[in-house]
Amino acid sequence: MNNHEANAQYWVLSGGVGTAFYSGDVSPIPHPADYRIGGKFSAKYKVKNHFLWRTSLDLGWYTGNDSNYDKPFHQGRDASFENVMINVATGFEYNFLKFREHKRKIDNFTPYFFMQLGAGVFPILKTTTTRADNIYYSVTLPLGVGFKKRISHSLDFGMEFSIVKPLWNDNTDSIFRGDETAPGREQTVISTWRDNYYFLGFTINYHIFNVNCPQYKSRR
Repeated sequence: MNNHEANAQYWVLSGGVGTAFYSGDVSPIPHPADYRIGGKFSAKYKVKNHFLWRTSLDLGWYTGNDSNYDKPFHQGRDASFENVMINVATGFEYNFLKFREHKRKIDNFTPYFFMQLGAGVFPILKTTTTRADNIYYSVTLPLGVGFKKRISHSLDFGMEFSIVKPLWNDNTDSIFRGDETAPGREQTVISTWRDNYYFLGFTINYHIFNVNCPQYKSRR
């Protein structure tokens, strides 16, 4: 196999489904009672060996509740929320090992890392906060790790863990310090408990090879 074959460019379509969970103002660590469902869809372009450019749509249903924690701070405030995240982002994905570059399938597995920059929309379904907006917007930083395993000529199966971090905005969960007329419980937030939106699930990748290019015959 020559370098031209190893660095051939092509598209990969990816989809995933799994568990969505949150940490932030009402959940300093994710609580199992608040786990919900999430999904993601990506189009990836293999730029060169190990390196792909990735554009993604992340969807998730999230909730957080002070009542899940027994500390007086949480019990006294008793805040909760429920929202949806719709996030679009683009960035790079890096395969740590050679992957799908040899016809003998010796490179049929790799862990990977990705980082992106995006924009998110966070509609609020329920909240205990007075005067909260119905929807919030934020620039986001999605990043994560995963692994993928070749299962056929065109398909990979894998798992992925990711975090979408809103930037310069800690109101996406609708839990924030209210004005002086707001109830006292809304005056208490901890600035270091930033909103984070997590995903852990299974993924399927479909490789769109150029069937007219002879070099791909060696990958079957």
